[in-house]
Amino acid sequence: MSRLPPPRTPPPPRPAPLPHALRRAVRFLGAVALAALTGWAAFFLVAASPYFRVDHVEVTGLGYLTREQVRDAAGVEGVTSVWAPEESLLNGLVAHPLVESARVTRRLPRTLLFEIDEAEPVGLIALPLVVAVDRHGNVLEIDPGEPVLDLPVLRVSTERARALWGARLLAREVARTADLAPELFAVISEARIDDDQVVLLLGDSALRVRYRPPITQERLRAAIIAMNDAAARFPGDPPREVDLRFDDQVVVRAGGAQ
Repeated sequence: MSRLPPPRTPPPPRPAPLPHALRRAVRFLGAVALAALTGWAAFFLVAASPYFRVDHVEVTGLGYLTREQVRDAAGVEGVTSVWAPEESLLNGLVAHPLVESARVTRRLPRTLLFEIDEAEPVGLIALPLVVAVDRHGNVLEIDPGEPVLDLPVLRVSTERARALWGARLLAREVARTADLAPELFAVISEARIDDDQVVLLLGDSALRVRYRPPITQERLRAAIIAMNDAAARFPGDPPREVDLRFDDQVVVRAGGAQ
């Protein structure tokens, strides 16, 4: 008896062909991806070209920094391309103590233009050398004697205040006064802070303004009105102190009262 051949395994079914619209979509996406890769490759080749290496840097907004310091902080070197990412140019710059904010634009083929907003000094502190500080209490890398900075001296009067907030709170208060009442800030010769109050000494008159921080524009205006009114009404007995520590009151003292 002859053997029968084993049954053949039927071939697997063929996958159904993709619909025509789907095939077109796949081809289109592939073409887009290829074009994108080609474009990026071309961009990097162009960006790396010596033709686009930065050979000129322009800076606006400088008061204390120099153009060379801006260039160094931005990391602009001989091989830097004008197409360098903005983040890489600005990260080191905005980290500089003298820079509040910065922007950069390109002028092709080889020029970068930086716009700088510098940190403004608001006071002087002895550490023990006299240094300038900004509104956040950060020490600024500038010489307070060249040019001479006509700024109030900031003092922390007690050890407790020094431990709690140091000069940072005082710097913020002085900066707030500069923003809200620049005419008053212009005559502050010294500012002191202790455990619960700020004292501003005005000019050479030894007139003091006391208040509990934070100060408001309304209270500053009230102090200015009270000072002017007292000076006009009692010209022979000028005010020595304006006390803003009491809610809804402005206390004016004369005759060197403490």
